[in-house]
Amino acid sequence: MNRRVWMWAALAIAIVVPVVLLSAKDKAPAEVATAQVQAEETKPLGIPVSANAATAKVTLPEGSSAEDVYTKLTAEIEAQAQRMGTAASPEEQMAILDEIAAKLEAFRSQYSGTPEALDAAFQLGAMKASTQQFEQAVPYLAEFVGKADSSQREKLTYAHYYLAESFKNTGEYDKAEGEYKLILRDYSDVNRNLTNYVSTSLDGLASERKLAIGGDPIDFDVKSLKGERISPAAYRGKVLLIDFWATWCGPCIAEMPNVKNVYSKYHGKGFEIVGISLDQSRDKLDRYIASQGIEWPQYFDGKWWNNDVAVSYGIKSIPATILVDKKGKIRYKSLRGKQLETAVQELLAEKV
Repeated sequence: MNRRVWMWAALAIAIVVPVVLLSAKDKAPAEVATAQVQAEETKPLGIPVSANAATAKVTLPEGSSAEDVYTKLTAEIEAQAQRMGTAASPEEQMAILDEIAAKLEAFRSQYSGTPEALDAAFQLGAMKASTQQFEQAVPYLAEFVGKADSSQREKLTYAHYYLAESFKNTGEYDKAEGEYKLILRDYSDVNRNLTNYVSTSLDGLASERKLAIGGDPIDFDVKSLKGERISPAAYRGKVLLIDFWATWCGPCIAEMPNVKNVYSKYHGKGFEIVGISLDQSRDKLDRYIASQGIEWPQYFDGKWWNNDVAVSYGIKSIPATILVDKKGKIRYKSLRGKQLETAVQELLAEKV
């Protein structure tokens, strides 16, 4: 059965490195790097899928069997994924991914227990991990790796990779380490670029562990776009959000109104933000900051994913946020929406 959709879904929504690995896995490293730079100047990093996607009303294609319906469904999803590149706004991209997730959920409900429903679990797990819904991704991916057979080695490789990323981003570092090691042990022949990336990620787990909840943020001392000194230590006694973002990142732009709202409400009460921009163009960054009235300091060095601060923090996908309390300890990571405001309120109310 032709199931190209997992490639299309990954190409449309995956975090940067998996995009390159899946779309250019036979290219030399230099060619991959070039393709990555070209793609990410024009395409967003990924868009979060709403929690209500599964409850949307969906009409599945007609067919004589689960396989027939799924074949038609994957064709529909492929067409939707192609629309991602032409969507005019982050909101439109979110709507497309909502539709994709809803269709896969509807199929799983109607055809539960079939091989196609298991494949849909892989799609959903990869989608949610790629759009940083890590806790939601784990059950789908665990179901797939628990039931898939050896004929699906390529998908199993990526399922284990997404599990590793999900565990890492939820602070379950031992489980992440186990998944990375499993890939290197059992699947190193599947994709050399992925293997190299997994090796790097495994080496970087030590830095990830340093950023565990309750620990200290990694120190840095840099100058903002306006020449201000930026250092976590300089904000001791304040609640500090370290925000890794970029103007080319769809989810970052979608989240920005919420970040601005929280800053406006609580800056006067001791809430600070430090932006770490992964942009390559200073002009684009300056224009966006001016147009949005963003007031907090920004660090920019034009190095994209090699941004000095981002590298020291092991940032592999954005948006990425670290919320530091008044004592200078990491208390929350990867907060968005109402969760960010709630956490800021909580930390501001604490007595030092």
